[in-house]
Amino acid sequence: MTDPMRVLHVTHTAQPGGAELALARLLGQRHPWQASLYAPPTGTAFDKLPAAEVAQARDLPPLPTGGTRSRAPMLAARYLTALRDGARVLRRSPLFQQADLVHANTAPAAIMCALADRAGSRPLVVHLRGPLTVESLGPIGLHAFRRLAMRRADGLIANSGFTLASVPPGPAQRTVIQSPSGIAERLPQPQVGPQVRAIGMVGRLQHWKGQHIFLRAFAASLRGTEVRAYLCGAPLFGEEAYEAQLRELAATLGIGDQVTFLGHVDDINGFLDSIDILVHSSLGPEPLGQTVLQGLARALPVVATEGGGPGEWIRSGVNGMLVPPGEPDALASVLRNLVESQPLRQELATGAARTPGLLSDADCVDRHAGFFESVRRAHRPAHARDAA
Repeated sequence: MTDPMRVLHVTHTAQPGGAELALARLLGQRHPWQASLYAPPTGTAFDKLPAAEVAQARDLPPLPTGGTRSRAPMLAARYLTALRDGARVLRRSPLFQQADLVHANTAPAAIMCALADRAGSRPLVVHLRGPLTVESLGPIGLHAFRRLAMRRADGLIANSGFTLASVPPGPAQRTVIQSPSGIAERLPQPQVGPQVRAIGMVGRLQHWKGQHIFLRAFAASLRGTEVRAYLCGAPLFGEEAYEAQLRELAATLGIGDQVTFLGHVDDINGFLDSIDILVHSSLGPEPLGQTVLQGLARALPVVATEGGGPGEWIRSGVNGMLVPPGEPDALASVLRNLVESQPLRQELATGAARTPGLLSDADCVDRHAGFFESVRRAHRPAHARDAA
C-alpha cells in the first residue's frame, strides 16, 4: 500500500473570500491526499479545518491591498517585495520541501510558489479563479503571473470554461473543475410558496458584485411592498466604505426599512432556504458565480448577470433568468414578473432542480484528486522541460 500523495495548498490570504472558502470546503471534505495548508496569519476562512487532518502553517507574509492595480510606485514595490518574501518563507518550509505536489489556490500564491521553486523540483498546480486579464489581476499581477507562474505551472485548474478561455496555449495540463460551493446534496423538488416575501443576494460586499444594482432594481419594482431584501455577505480588503454607501443608498431610495444587511453567514443553505428568489448582479461576467450554483442546488428561482460562469449553467427562461450587467431597470422588470407570477417561479425552480452537471463538494474532491495524480505522473523538472 502506497502512502497518500502529500499536497501543499498555498493561498495568499485567509480572509473568507470566494477562493478561500472554496479551498476550505475542499479541504473540509474527506480527501485521498495528505493535505497541508500555507496561508497568512490573519483571516478566518480556515479556522474550522480539523488540525488532525490538515496541517497549517500561518506565517506567510500578507500582501498589501491594491498592490497589483496601484499606480503608486512605492505600493507596487511593496507588493513585489512581499511576493519575494512569501517565496522565501515557502522555500524554507518543511511543508514545502516535503510536498509531492503544490497547489496554488490563487494567482498571487502561484507567483510565490513559482519563485520558491524555480527549478521545478515538484509539480505545481495553479488554480485560476478568474480570467487572465488586466481587469482581473491588474497590470503588475498579470505581468508577473504570465512571466513566472504560467511558465512554471505543470497543471491549470479553471473554475469555468470562461476562465479557461483566457489562458494562452502552453504545455501545462489544464481542466475545468467547478469550485466546491457547499453543496452536500441537492433539493430534488422545489418549495415554491404562493407569495414572495424575501429576495436575497449572497456575496462579498464589493462594488463589482453589484449590490447597488440590486437595491436600485428592488426599489424600482418593490418599494412599499411587504417583500424584503436581504444582503448576505461582508466587506473585505478595505471595502467597508461600500457597505456604508449601500446603506445610504437604501435610505435614499426609500427602502431602508425593507433591506437587511446580514453580514457574513456561515449557513448559506439555511439562508437560501429562507428566501424565495436569489439574485446575482455583478457588473460584468462572473468567472464562476458560486452563489448561482448554490441557488440552483437549492432549487431556487435564480436571476443572474449574463455571460461568464453563470451563462454556462443557466438557460434563461428554463432554469433561471439572465439579465444584462449593470442595468437595474432590466433586473427590476424580471423581479416584478417573478413576484407577480407563481407559475413562472415554479417553472424556473423546477428547472433549477434539474440542472445537469452540478457537483457536490465530495464530487469536486474526486475531480481534484484525479487531476493532481495526473499532473504528478507527468511531471518533469524545469530543466528537463527546457531541454525538450
